[in-house]
Amino acid sequence: MTRELSGATRGVLSYFTRHRTAANLLLVLMMVLGLASTTQIRSQFFPDIIVDRVTVSVKWQGAGPEDVDNGIVAVLEPL
Repeated sequence: MTRELSGATRGVLSYFTRHRTAANLLLVLMMVLGLASTTQIRSQFFPDIIVDRVTVSVKWQGAGPEDVDNGIVAVLEPL
């Protein structure tokens, strides 16, 4: 006894439920391609960002201009 499927039930999911071997082959193919692509993925922990300007704000109570220049500016300027 064969039944004719209507237009709505002729989708991809219906095909894979009727042909389980095809679904399993597609699954294996996707897993193999996924494993093969892991060697091609570029991973980077920190993005390449170039900062041209950095602003530093420091409060140092009782310090004169020479103290600030020697203690802060001279240390940060070579960076």
